[in-house]
Amino acid sequence: MPTLLRFDGILIGFAQPFCRSGALISSVVCNILRFMGKFIYYGTRKEVSMKQNEKLVYRVRETTKCLIFAVLLLLSVSTAISVQTAEQIAEKALAATVFLEMKDTNGTTVGFGSGFFVQENLVATNLHVIEGAASGTAKEIGNKYTKYVIEGITATDKANDLALLKVVIFPNDPQLSEIHRKLLPSQPLPLGNSDSIRIGATVYVAGNPKGLEGTFSNGIISSRRNTDTKERLQMTAPVSPGSSGGPVLNDKGEVIGISYMTIEGGQNLNFAIPSNYLKSLLVQSKAVQPLTQENQSISAETHFLRGNTAYALELYKEAIVEYNKAIRLKSDFAKAYNNRGLAKMFLEQYFAAIADYDKTIQLKPNLAEAYSNRGLVKAKLGQYFSAVADFDMAIQLKPDLFSVYIARGNAKINLQQHIAAIVDFDMAIKINPDYELAYFRRGITKGALGKYFAAISDFDITIRLNSDYVDAYIYRGSIKVLMNQYNAAISDFDKAIRIKPDRADVYVSRGNAKISLKQYFSGIADYNKAIRLNSDDTEAYYYRGIAKANLKQYSEAIIDFDRVIRLNPDLAEAYYRRGTAKADLKKHLVAIVDFDKTIQLKPNHVHAYISRGLAYASLNLTLEAKQDFRIALSIAEQVGDETAKKIAKEALQTLMRYR
Repeated sequence: MPTLLRFDGILIGFAQPFCRSGALISSVVCNILRFMGKFIYYGTRKEVSMKQNEKLVYRVRETTKCLIFAVLLLLSVSTAISVQTAEQIAEKALAATVFLEMKDTNGTTVGFGSGFFVQENLVATNLHVIEGAASGTAKEIGNKYTKYVIEGITATDKANDLALLKVVIFPNDPQLSEIHRKLLPSQPLPLGNSDSIRIGATVYVAGNPKGLEGTFSNGIISSRRNTDTKERLQMTAPVSPGSSGGPVLNDKGEVIGISYMTIEGGQNLNFAIPSNYLKSLLVQSKAVQPLTQENQSISAETHFLRGNTAYALELYKEAIVEYNKAIRLKSDFAKAYNNRGLAKMFLEQYFAAIADYDKTIQLKPNLAEAYSNRGLVKAKLGQYFSAVADFDMAIQLKPDLFSVYIARGNAKINLQQHIAAIVDFDMAIKINPDYELAYFRRGITKGALGKYFAAISDFDITIRLNSDYVDAYIYRGSIKVLMNQYNAAISDFDKAIRIKPDRADVYVSRGNAKISLKQYFSGIADYNKAIRLNSDDTEAYYYRGIAKANLKQYSEAIIDFDRVIRLNPDLAEAYYRRGTAKADLKKHLVAIVDFDKTIQLKPNHVHAYISRGLAYASLNLTLEAKQDFRIALSIAEQVGDETAKKIAKEALQTLMRYR
């Protein structure tokens, strides 16, 4: 009997540790284990009383099988329950995440960001979010009535940009604060092991992008990178300004990182500071130290990160102010010069931007993105050869920078090196086959070379990779127009308009396709829409005038051409079209004035000579008409315009016949 009791105790005892952790194992499994222990005990006891020696071994063997089954069931349920759904993770993460607003002694906001509870009344965040502040608040997401006051700092880790904050709900009323703690306690998030997270693993980010408190997104860990000897997790989950300091969670709802954003090559990159650094900081947490602006020295790194936040919000002047402060504190801060150059580029301060990139390269000659950024600015200044040289250097330093191949390809297009540009786009696609911009730019280049089917194929891939890529539909439609596939082109323009209904240029393009199908009224409706969106749209007035002229609404067409000329007085075609409309109204003298202006602006405008010659002929000015027809014939022969050549010959012959 003692043997049986011990065996029964083993099974029931085996269940107890798991059953006590009710958060992990369901009560059903625990009850199964307890029941199996009791069943085996009583069943075995009964059998022993009948045939003790004979049945004991058999029953123990059967009990072992049951025990193994129970263990396997237990482990499988444990594993299944530990992985949570995105909805479950979001609910817990957002409940623990707070919006931080930091102010100086004057009450001016000096920073904002995210944080999350790691213990009751203890919030973790990025150090740069709070640095330099004299006071601050932490508001629970989705609960406008729960706003904690930041009592102070319990620990900081400057190397890893981390801080722990003590927060209180009613700082002046401890009794009320205690009531709140009991009724509405904070919900800390568990910290996971960041060393165990693998590349490709799904992660979730909670935060507060400015103006959008309480956002939740997902992505994957794309790489592990070392920055200044400290490990960082790069991820595809977006981190917008205001989300820095928020939790990054694994599929078990454990925090494996603290989010922050940086800028490289003009693009936002999303990182997480591994949670194991935060675990170490928690151990070091001490008595709370008050936020005192006077005793804090804001680091160059904090000004740099604040500059990045302003840059991401497109506040370029404010970004430059922060980068200036970073550089004053750290004169060899290469990345600060680099990013200040980016901000200046967007403010069109091109030469000042180049000076910043020169300084960056002087400090850090192997920084590929500095050459790339300088090349982009030079391209904007039309210095394409010099820009290509910078892109060459960037690629030499970092051959896998696919965006630089795109930039170099664009520069080569401006140098009329279309084949070489396509080679660059091919390389970008080889490095990153899912980069839709590479296919798009290659499609444009192929279209410029008259390779229409190949261009459409590239636009097809672009759209397959990004079904909302408006310009891909527009360019594909434009290529189809060149191929006289007007209905197919209209279909592409329709899709572009559904995605972005406020693009005036798309209505103009669709209107042009309709005019080619002689759908003049429908085309005019599109031009009207374009003009409502942009009252100074020269092309909309111009093509609407052509459509009206085709409907013989010559006076209305002239009004449209008048508007075009006011908007663009150097557009020769507008004078020519207005002149032909006046000629159709038999106003030959004023039509001749318009043809004169057309020829002044464009001396080889063969049709302007023909039209002016016809106007002269209508006024019986035969010598002038003959002279214009002869000039038109000469130009037509030079440029190979057979239609104009035929018209000029026939006009001359007619004048000779009725001389």
